[in-house]
Amino acid sequence: MFGRFGRRGGGARGEDRDAAAEKAFERGQREFAAGRYAAAAAVFREVVALTPDSPNSQFLLGASLFNSGDSRGAVDPLRACLAMRPDHAEAHFALGMSLGRQHQIDDAVEHIAKGASLGDRKALDMLPKLGADYCRTCSGAARFGQIDNPDADIIVGTHDGFGWTCADCRTVLCGTCVSGGHARSFVLVCPSCGGRLRPLTR
Repeated sequence: MFGRFGRRGGGARGEDRDAAAEKAFERGQREFAAGRYAAAAAVFREVVALTPDSPNSQFLLGASLFNSGDSRGAVDPLRACLAMRPDHAEAHFALGMSLGRQHQIDDAVEHIAKGASLGDRKALDMLPKLGADYCRTCSGAARFGQIDNPDADIIVGTHDGFGWTCADCRTVLCGTCVSGGHARSFVLVCPSCGGRLRPLTR
């Protein structure tokens, strides 16, 4: 059970702190499961104060704050979770949703794309609604778009915001991975199979 928090040492005092954190964590989980998000947030604040190096506690504090309507307050604990566990798919999705509520759309879509690339179902469902998919190379956002001449073989400029998909293997790539991030012309050829790339659309 201590794996959630990590043993902090310090003898009896450290063990008392760990035991208090464990009990509070379980209480917070019950509040969260019951949909009492404000109460859950209050409990997870206690847990985070006792064990700030617990990514799960930081995540549940952020998720509780988000679900109670405090999307701004959710950002810091969700970022703290991701600093410790960059592969936490649910935290990427929750952070993306929190940033979206604050109209930080570009950052929001990037985190939701990352969550989708890590297999979060809600993130996978949300991305098309935001006009994007995720790049199969870098896990960044690949946005739906269009170009003036979709039949062109060579594109000039990075088109970093655009997503591209292969007509043959269906691989999805962001503009940065297709162009190498350089403001230069590039050929619309899939790096995976050599097929033709087309702008990613809904």
